Amino acid sequence: MRKIFGVVGALALVIALSGCATDSPSPSSSTSNSSSANQTPDASLIPPAPGKDVKAVDASLYDTGYSEYLFRAGTGPAWCTINADQKWVLCEQNEASAQYKPVTVPSSCDGSYGYQIKLWESTPTDGTDTAGFVCASGLYNDGSVAPALNSGEKVTVGQITCYVADTVVRCDNQNGQYIALGAQVWAAKN
Repeated sequence: MRKIFGVVGALALVIALSGCATDSPSPSSSTSNSSSANQTPDASLIPPAPGKDVKAVDASLYDTGYSEYLFRAGTGPAWCTINADQKWVLCEQNEASAQYKPVTVPSSCDGSYGYQIKLWESTPTDGTDTAGFVCASGLYNDGSVAPALNSGEKVTVGQITCYVADTVVRCDNQNGQYIALGAQVWAAKN
């Protein structure tokens, strides 16, 4: 009798789960959805390049002692780590903090995507983009211990300058490429 109930229960579970499945989108609908999902949110939310009125702050205030400089974007949800040895900056935030449309995850990524964005000082020799999202298996650094870089302030390490406008961080390299991250906005310019 137990076997019959087990078989009937398993059958009911399979039927119930098959009702939750959805049809795969047609190629034309998936193309249009993924391209719009990867568009930078409203460009008016991206801070412009830092002007002369942005106050330079001593980078040693953010030195972790491992050739890395960690700071939080004012009172916002994002924080960044500048790696002086490897010559990049990685800005990140918790998934729950992101208020922008989810970013389409590449098929090659089995982790979290759309919450960590990286900028190199110059174009990597392996042909990857200079600026863009990275596939992550967890947070790179602990933002809860990061000292704040306040709105209207900037920090420069090597050829990377990051500054905060309100609660959004923007980091630029000397080639005009940049990244930006905040609760409502992200940007990556290659």
